Amino acid sequence: MAEAISHKVHQGTPQTRVSGRVWKTPKNPTNRTMMAKSLRRSHAQRMQAQRDQKALKQLEQELRDEKEAEKAAHRNKIIERRKKHEEKVQRELFEAKMSERKRMRMKRKELRQRAHAKH
Repeated sequence: MAEAISHKVHQGTPQTRVSGRVWKTPKNPTNRTMMAKSLRRSHAQRMQAQRDQKALKQLEQELRDEKEAEKAAHRNKIIERRKKHEEKVQRELFEAKMSERKRMRMKRKELRQRAHAKH
């Protein structure tokens, strides 16, 4: 009876699974001599592929950094423009205030001169 149950468990699983366990997949052998000749690559080929991958990753990183630098430069340019605009507005307000004060001083001076002229 126990044999019949275990037989049913193994019968439903695909042949590619390890030991009849559904969640396990077969692994490739780590020993290179055990691999099929079509899958086998020499050490030099593997190292070349690794160097190519590293160079590609470095290029991608450089492109990302360049793009980020462009964004940062654009952001800084906008911030500088806003800052200059704010300074300009403040300066204009200050100048308007100063000219108003100057007008008031001139008016008082003129009134004093008129008062002196009458006496």
